[in-house]
Amino acid sequence: MDGVEESAGKDHHRSAGLFRLRGRRRRWTHYLGATAMFLLAVQIVTGFLLLLYYQPNSRDAHDSVRIIMVDIPMGWIIRSLHRRCSHLLILTVMVHALDVLLAKMFRRKRSPTYYTGVLLLFCVLFMGFTGYLLPWDTLSVVATAVGTGLPNEIPLVGPFITEFFRGGSAIGAQTLPRFFALHISIIPMTVGLALGFHIFFIRRHGMRRPTGLQGKRVPLYPDFILRQSLVCLWVFAILLTAAILLPAELRPEGDPMAPAPEGIRPEWYFLAAFEAIKLGGSLTFLTPVGVTAELLSLILLGGVVGVFVLMPVLDNKGRGGVWKWVVRVMAVTFVALTLYAMFSSTPGVESATDVAGRTSELRVRTLGFLVPFWLSVATLTWILISQIRLHDRITASGMSTNVGKAQ
Repeated sequence: MDGVEESAGKDHHRSAGLFRLRGRRRRWTHYLGATAMFLLAVQIVTGFLLLLYYQPNSRDAHDSVRIIMVDIPMGWIIRSLHRRCSHLLILTVMVHALDVLLAKMFRRKRSPTYYTGVLLLFCVLFMGFTGYLLPWDTLSVVATAVGTGLPNEIPLVGPFITEFFRGGSAIGAQTLPRFFALHISIIPMTVGLALGFHIFFIRRHGMRRPTGLQGKRVPLYPDFILRQSLVCLWVFAILLTAAILLPAELRPEGDPMAPAPEGIRPEWYFLAAFEAIKLGGSLTFLTPVGVTAELLSLILLGGVVGVFVLMPVLDNKGRGGVWKWVVRVMAVTFVALTLYAMFSSTPGVESATDVAGRTSELRVRTLGFLVPFWLSVATLTWILISQIRLHDRITASGMSTNVGKAQ
């Protein structure tokens, strides 16, 4: 039986709290949850800085983003960091969810923790979807029109959902304020509420964490905090370096009435669903009874999402080997469809010339900053590793420490 299931099988949940650190060995997946919280904090800070200059209307939105990229000091780095961080946040939450499914951390009393985590995953995805439109460039406008048009195939409620997000029958000036409101208010409030309950349930029912030497539970401080700090340090260093070397693009201003450019596609985290719907266009055998190929594709995707959401009900006892394979097949299919869509089509839209030229110039000027920055990262890394090794030696020698114990 899985080590997680063994710990879940024992009734340790009643006394387990945030300082209970469960598991059999140290694994990199143990640090995904806290890393996601760190990335969310980075998103909040960079988003607030962008909010100081962004204009949430279709007339000024594109120009305000151009000003941020070209004229505001460090603005291009802040926007690039916000964009790259959003991608990494979604990837981290997805991998964390996959790890939870494979480790069956949703069983027993942990199902509320799982459901709040699922809500957080959906919120992060929806936050990425709403934020994609805010630059109001060519690709984001057309991709949002395609994305908001998909629910229109759903009987009865579909047209209402599409009109709710668009603010009308088509993408227009009324759409951007709605997406902006969702992106900076409704979704963040939902994330805050869900995250609060998520932490509450973790504190109440315990969480899986690595065990230390001699099979003893590892204390949250200093063992886990030091290692998590090291992870966050390197995550931020890589993010900032990527933001400088690969700055965010800004394509020409969008026009809802213009024809869609070739190779149109959503962001990578929606590519699997987008490709599945495209491939499902040939499923026309139910068209005579009123079920279009698009609707059938949405039904199949809804079934996959339903299995993901209802996993605590479907896989609640036994070894669950079948459901593990189901999860693995779903993960491999997601990756395969995403990679296929990424390499089979490329949007035929170039970046705005003035923005691309200015960011290229600023990038060259900023490259010298990376040398002292990475020297600082190396120094902090050496300090943290020294502290980690010191604590491990103290723990191995059996000496008492002044840190809090995992009780």
